[in-house]
Amino acid sequence: MIQEALPDIPRLWTALAEWGACLLYVLATWRPQDSRRRGAAVMTAALPALCVYQVLAARLPISLWLAGMLGAVAAMWSILHLALNGSLRRSTYLVVRAFVAAELVASLEWQLEVFLLDGHAGTRPAALCAIVVDGVVLGAVYLLERPRFRSEVVPTTATVAGAAAIAAITFAMSNLSFLSTATPFSGRLGAEVFYIRTLVDLCGFIILYAQREVDLQNRASFELAGTEALLRSQYEQYLTSKRAIDIVNRKYHDLRHMIASVRAEPDPTIRLDRLGDLEASVRPYEVFVRTGSPVLDVILTDREQVCLEAGVTMTTIADGAALGFMAAADLATLVGTALDNALDAVSSSGDADRWIRVDVRTRRGFVLIEVENPLARGQVMSTDGEPPRRVGASGGAHRYGLGAIRAAAEAYGGQVTAEESAQGTFMLRVLLPIPIALPHRDRHR
Repeated sequence: MIQEALPDIPRLWTALAEWGACLLYVLATWRPQDSRRRGAAVMTAALPALCVYQVLAARLPISLWLAGMLGAVAAMWSILHLALNGSLRRSTYLVVRAFVAAELVASLEWQLEVFLLDGHAGTRPAALCAIVVDGVVLGAVYLLERPRFRSEVVPTTATVAGAAAIAAITFAMSNLSFLSTATPFSGRLGAEVFYIRTLVDLCGFIILYAQREVDLQNRASFELAGTEALLRSQYEQYLTSKRAIDIVNRKYHDLRHMIASVRAEPDPTIRLDRLGDLEASVRPYEVFVRTGSPVLDVILTDREQVCLEAGVTMTTIADGAALGFMAAADLATLVGTALDNALDAVSSSGDADRWIRVDVRTRRGFVLIEVENPLARGQVMSTDGEPPRRVGASGGAHRYGLGAIRAAAEAYGGQVTAEESAQGTFMLRVLLPIPIALPHRDRHR
């Protein structure tokens, strides 16, 4: 093993790099709802705790070296989770990035120290070198990472798993030479071992940085699609309202004559019939839905008008105020796409029983959105929970739509389920946690 001939990074330097990486991501991902006092207390206690852990881990036999590194990762995860008080998935994603950054900083610092100071660890110049290099490199990483985390994009499970795989491969490849030189990927000379480790860690960090860029671009694409859907919905609502106004204006004189004939009609039965005809003639042009959310009102009113023209009964019970924490684009994507899928499925069926039920309510700190419609004959559920589609149909639009719904829900830490009930209906459920910072009267119900 090359460790016998070449000194590795001092444990205190490793602890300093790990603590600096944790501090970096605490500052880069800080949110207004995070407690500054709590974060400062956690980070103050974290540095000595990491130093003690690394000193103790250095006494472990080489066979337990990997277990010691996993313990350091667990300690970093605890620091980030306690300081930021975030979700488990968010903390896991951040510790993956922090660990790779710490490995890069520690490796680069030790490489420069060996080159400049001949590896005299424990001396004042060595300590000064470690502090300066760690501060400069971590400061540069902070400037790179801070813009990437300004928007609170909660990583998906697949993103976290991919980042963890990248970090594991990076760590394995960068430390392979210290475990064995008898592999095609190991270095055999002292100087090149440091170079390989630093270069591999740098590549791992760049890959994680590129992964975050892709996630942000995908998020921007979904937001753009949601915005376009909202604008299209608003424009359709405008056309619907304009058409209703034009029709009412054209029938204005007819309505005056009808009202006059109703007043002059002595027979109460005929008068009631004419009043019913008059009411039915103007009913399609009224505003149907008022939920407490202007955006949700536009979406539901537009879809209800479409349902009316298609002969579909749409029943809505919605607390729109409960969705006040959602951006307009996300709300349009989530609710609008779900209703479009349900309307397409119901309208294409030849069954007489054609209806859609929409329910938005709060329950125990969550907002529950349910969209239900009957499964028609010839429609099947996919094995992966996709919306129902006719046998022989591609279902491409539905698959893309459900993906957009899931992305919009996961951006707020929510979950989406789609299932067929025993009564032969398709049920789409979206469960969204109400943000702690949002005051809502039903939050604790």
